[in-house]
Amino acid sequence: MSMVTWLLIIAAAVCVFSLISSIYFINKQGGKELDKSIHSGTVRHPIAANPMVIAYWVFPIVVILGAIVLAMFTR
Repeated sequence: MSMVTWLLIIAAAVCVFSLISSIYFINKQGGKELDKSIHSGTVRHPIAANPMVIAYWVFPIVVILGAIVLAMFTR
């Protein structure tokens, strides 16, 4: 396997682990507002309004697109 493949596997594993742990901690918090500066929309919709969870969905897509572009230009 090439180095790019290994890096994509590691990045995917980190993203999956981070997403699962974030959702676990979001559910554990249970809608309680622990930080008074949190926007009320984030408290009501902890997954949909959480920028870190959105980043976990966007990051793998960007990595995959970057790997595709890299593979196209290195042939």
